[in-house]
Amino acid sequence: MRIQFGILAALAALLLVPLCGTAAQESEAALADRVQRLERQVESQGFALQVAQKSLKDIQFRQLAEGSMQMEKVRYGMPDGMIIPAYIFRPLQMKGAKQHPALVWVHGGVHGDLDLYYLDFMKPLIAQGYVIIAPEYRGSTGYGRAHYEAIDYGGKEVEDCIAARDYLADFVPEVNPQKIGMIGWSHGGFITLLAIFRQPEKFKVAVEVVGVADLVARMGYKGDGYRRTFAEQKGFGGPVEKKMDVYLERSPYTHVSKLQTPLLIHAADNDDDVDIIETRRLIDALKAAGKTFEYEIYAAPPGGHAFNRIQSKQSQDSWQKILAFLAKHMAK
Repeated sequence: MRIQFGILAALAALLLVPLCGTAAQESEAALADRVQRLERQVESQGFALQVAQKSLKDIQFRQLAEGSMQMEKVRYGMPDGMIIPAYIFRPLQMKGAKQHPALVWVHGGVHGDLDLYYLDFMKPLIAQGYVIIAPEYRGSTGYGRAHYEAIDYGGKEVEDCIAARDYLADFVPEVNPQKIGMIGWSHGGFITLLAIFRQPEKFKVAVEVVGVADLVARMGYKGDGYRRTFAEQKGFGGPVEKKMDVYLERSPYTHVSKLQTPLLIHAADNDDDVDIIETRRLIDALKAAGKTFEYEIYAAPPGGHAFNRIQSKQSQDSWQKILAFLAKHMAK
């Protein structure tokens, strides 16, 4: 994705206008090189701004968490050398070894990060004794160019989030390794599905909300810019019409036969980001495979794609059901 820097780069290019007399004497290749270098400089400034904004957000997280939970920022390494930052949120009063259930909390966005508003939804879980880890998997914003450009949609980003679960099991002794679940929204829901299909033995329970499920259908109803975001990733190696097998392999609905983890799916039929056709295909595939799971498709809830991340009756209903589902399966 060419993010917001494209606009800034265009403005930078306009700076060349006063030099048009000189530029006219330059070769076309030299002028193109100058524009590319300017664009790269503007992009670098944009990444520096993202890092500064992330530092500010970390301060805000600490301030908002104060009095209701403990918060810390950790980092862990991946086999390929990538370093993954992650937030950990804990109850103020921790119990003994292996006394706490836990969740891997997966943010959405093709290039996103953990938003401040999630804290309001974490608080009831923290109050019930959950420990929550929120990984800023590769492709997330706020950690510079290399982290951003390492995006691997449906590939190594899934491993990053599974590794967050392992971090809790290995380095947070109060967490019960047998009671770690995963919850994710949109892109995070997509990662949640692939994680439990790839390594079901690691997760006690999973919740997927408005998640991406069918990359082939998705490429069909999204625009050229969105499709290019995927085609340019090394893991895909090209557009869907040339790499259909890769897009299918990374589509959760094609792996439903592997479901072993208790799964709850929530979606909105007025979702203007993840079309409901993706969730319906996932649900139909799970039913055809004879899998046991729970789901609810909300009819035209306020907020659409963000319906359970705002305050509304439908959001309240969704969260009540999520909390009950988690409690039921963590108790087993």
